[in-house]
Amino acid sequence: MTQRGRKSTASREVAGLVAPVTGEQRLRVPAHLSDAEQSVWLEVVNDQPASAFSPTHSPLLEMYCRHIVNGRILADELLNFDRAWLADDDGLKRYDRLLAMSERESRAASSLATRLRITRQAVEHPTTVGRSLKNQSKGRKPWELAASDS
Repeated sequence: MTQRGRKSTASREVAGLVAPVTGEQRLRVPAHLSDAEQSVWLEVVNDQPASAFSPTHSPLLEMYCRHIVNGRILADELLNFDRAWLADDDGLKRYDRLLAMSERESRAASSLATRLRITRQAVEHPTTVGRSLKNQSKGRKPWELAASDS
């Protein structure tokens, strides 16, 4: 059974010293991924604690990397899309297909990110997400004026 309530400073310091994590414990990049997919893999794996991913996460992480890279390719295609094509039906159909493919890639990547627990919502505790912003405003409400403001 775990201790209830806040953890003491001493227990947090000891927890940091108990199991130092080396770079070798991180999930390695599969050799069969493309260079762009390997780059995404490294970004994701290095952004999380070393113990966040095990070899069982590898297939989901591979799919996530592929969807991100495909989404970037489609985004580049949409950015470089010749607007003159929109004048005829074939151009509109191609543009519509690009938008649909881009949306599918985004949805797939978002779903996999949720399952891998790498979204901001999964990483940060819901009751503490806004605390850093609240501390920056020094406790004032947006509609309250400081004495120097009036």
